[in-house]
Amino acid sequence: MTPAPSVWAWPPPRPVRTNEFARSEIPEGESYHRLAHTPLYRWWVPLLAVTVFAVLLFFLWVGVMVVMTIVAILGGSGLALDSVRLGEVAGLAFGLASIALLTPLAFFVTRVVQWRRTGSLVSVTGRVRWRWLGGCLLIALALALLCALLVPLLPGAAAATAAVEAEPAGTRGGIQVLLAAMTVIVLLVPLQSAAEELTMRGLVMQLVGSLGSSDGRSAFSRVMRSPWPAILAGGTLFAALFGATHPGQLWTTASLVVLGLGMAWVTWRTGGLEAAIGLHMVNSLFQFTRCVLEGRLSEVGTGIVLGAGLPMGTDTPLTLVVTTVQVGLYTFLVARVASRRGVLRRSPVRS
Repeated sequence: MTPAPSVWAWPPPRPVRTNEFARSEIPEGESYHRLAHTPLYRWWVPLLAVTVFAVLLFFLWVGVMVVMTIVAILGGSGLALDSVRLGEVAGLAFGLASIALLTPLAFFVTRVVQWRRTGSLVSVTGRVRWRWLGGCLLIALALALLCALLVPLLPGAAAATAAVEAEPAGTRGGIQVLLAAMTVIVLLVPLQSAAEELTMRGLVMQLVGSLGSSDGRSAFSRVMRSPWPAILAGGTLFAALFGATHPGQLWTTASLVVLGLGMAWVTWRTGGLEAAIGLHMVNSLFQFTRCVLEGRLSEVGTGIVLGAGLPMGTDTPLTLVVTTVQVGLYTFLVARVASRRGVLRRSPVRS
């Protein structure tokens, strides 16, 4: 007898991509770092994803350089802004907007290269959990205010602050520049913070977490299914890049490792990027605002955001202490609140 064409042999074949716009749904019952290992996953997808993202990032960098060159030419011809301070505000807006463009790059790789829902890059539910994000923002804000009040009282805080030259905001530019800078910060910092987390904690963690078979018994599969390789990769990549380009700033590099690992762990623990985005956003708002008030607007684009109690650019042992305490308290509180609220750590199982 000849079986009907609609009858599959056992075991059933692996799902195939039927067209270029095919997408896989979020795998059921998986932790955040494993959401990229969908039924359409193939061993070569992570390599292709890294290659495509690198190419897109290169073209983004070229575009940024072209725009900066045009602005410099216009400035030399006298067509740029007359005020140096207004020029710094424009540079701040341009820098933050450039980083925010990492979001469409990450979504493109997720949807087109990995063939899955872009929402799976955000959380195990496939969307932003807005109430949970709001709760994380409140926790981060409370800790940032506490750091801002207590850190200046700690031994060594005065010396660390004095090491960074500050100029009062009112000495140049006036209230108009201050308002313009704060408007840019409030509007663009949330987009910049989300873009960095979607890339460093989202795309990187899920690329590493997708390695290893779901039912494989090899040592490699067992190790890669655990969250720790993904947490280590997502938590230390940026710190490694910073350390390679700034070999003398050891305290800042160590602080970035603590901050990155904390945000990577809390992303896995809460099943999404909301907690990491909340801490990143609040710290950026605090430190960027402090730079504006101290007249160091030009340093916003070059500084590294850590804790909320020290000025940007500080590289002392106190930097590591403040970052460790803030990140430790934040991850502890967020994990406790997430358990009480029943925040999903794994993707829902469809009945």
